[in-house]
Amino acid sequence: MKTRTAAGTPRSAGITLTEILISILILGVGLVSLATLFPIGLLRLREAQRQTRSAYLFESATADTAARGLLNANSFTYADLLNPLVPWSYWYVQPSARYDPLTQDTALYGADPLTPPTTAPGPGANNSFLGGGYGLPFAYDPLWRYQTVNPATGNQGIYLDPSLQSGTPEARFASGIYSLRPEGDGFPASAHGLQRLTNFNTPGVMPSANWVPNIFVSPEDVVWQESTNPNYTVACIVTASQPGGVPVGTPSTVVPDLSITYNYTTTPATPTYQPISDWRFSWMLTAQQTNGSNGASFAGNIVVFENRQFAYDPTTNQAAGETVVEAIFGAGKSLVRSPNMQSYYYAAGSDRTVLLRWPAVAVGNIPNSPQSDPVVKVGDWIADVTYERQQLVVYNPMSNAGRFLNVPGFPNSTSPAPPFGVPNPFNNGEWDNLPAQRCFWYQVQKVTQPIDDIYTANNPPLRSMVVTVDRTLEARTLLTAAGTPVAFNAALISPYVVNVIPQQFTVRLSQ
Repeated sequence: MKTRTAAGTPRSAGITLTEILISILILGVGLVSLATLFPIGLLRLREAQRQTRSAYLFESATADTAARGLLNANSFTYADLLNPLVPWSYWYVQPSARYDPLTQDTALYGADPLTPPTTAPGPGANNSFLGGGYGLPFAYDPLWRYQTVNPATGNQGIYLDPSLQSGTPEARFASGIYSLRPEGDGFPASAHGLQRLTNFNTPGVMPSANWVPNIFVSPEDVVWQESTNPNYTVACIVTASQPGGVPVGTPSTVVPDLSITYNYTTTPATPTYQPISDWRFSWMLTAQQTNGSNGASFAGNIVVFENRQFAYDPTTNQAAGETVVEAIFGAGKSLVRSPNMQSYYYAAGSDRTVLLRWPAVAVGNIPNSPQSDPVVKVGDWIADVTYERQQLVVYNPMSNAGRFLNVPGFPNSTSPAPPFGVPNPFNNGEWDNLPAQRCFWYQVQKVTQPIDDIYTANNPPLRSMVVTVDRTLEARTLLTAAGTPVAFNAALISPYVVNVIPQQFTVRLSQ
């Protein structure tokens, strides 16, 4: 007999736990991918803004430099001649004569640039050595001189005082003599920094100096009214019933804020009702004459800053945002001896490699130590700011030797010969350890994490990182057979530099 079984309960359709987990996984991957687009988008937006603003500032800087004759040597003389009206000491006049800071430097702050070689500290760096050539590299930076508070006086503006009466610091650009190890001879490393020049005197004796912020600060960064601020008053209108000013009523975010600028020479200070920029983007120049005997042509770079700091720290003798460290430009392990210079070497295959070093602990002969690890990221800018301001250190004709120039074979050479740099066999015999005064900018393409430097683990302990730059190095560090520098080179690290644009400048000498 057949037995009839009850029909089974039909299974209801649904989603299994496995399917739910897979769906959550897919959704999570999508959300994470979507979330990463926001910071990437912000970075791309910021970079696009920097490039756009750099283009605007480049056009503005080029036009202002040409139209205003900002690099005309006569303009530096004119600004300097106003100093006795204060009275202050001249910037570029020393006991011998007036000198041109575009082609001459002093061996020390306040020294005579034309001191004879037989008298210490000797002459300052100049372009006349070996028959002329380029002028000296300099930093044309009127905005920093105008805006920065002088730590010696507490007043706005750091202007040169070679007489040393006020205690005003020289404040050279990218100075690193207190941050690098001294050389074996006990003298400071060749990291004196570039002359920070201005041809605008203080506004008190040169009214045109009031336009310095208008020239060197991006005019697009206007400070606008805030819609929630009820304290704005109509410019230039004061009534008897409203001595504090007539209220604006409804502020507009597309109207400049005119309540910020004041004339502080009056008591009390009176408003001037001028629009003002927020100083987010600004610029300066690093340049040099293309011919030391002709001041009509300059080659250099327009340096664009974002949120630049205007301050000077007298304890470190450095400007804010200008970190200088020891550098080996052209660092590598494979060394090749230079021809005719048997004790000097260059590293092979390191045309774009730079080793950066800084003291990890307090070191007695490095005043600015210890130093924290500098922040260097891909896309940042560094500069070779090796600069020796004492010409006798570059080359001493009394001993036929120097830190950068030597006479091959001396003292065994019996016939006099002109001094030479050190030929680089990898670069057609070019003297790649020169010039002794330079400012070459490079953009970082790769960077390693900071580590304890293996070559200076105990003498003294340093930290280091290796960066790869965007182009072939214009100068290289000369090395010994052990791979140590013959002379220390200096590198500038400034996180506020967002673009460096090469440019040629022509000056009308008739101005």
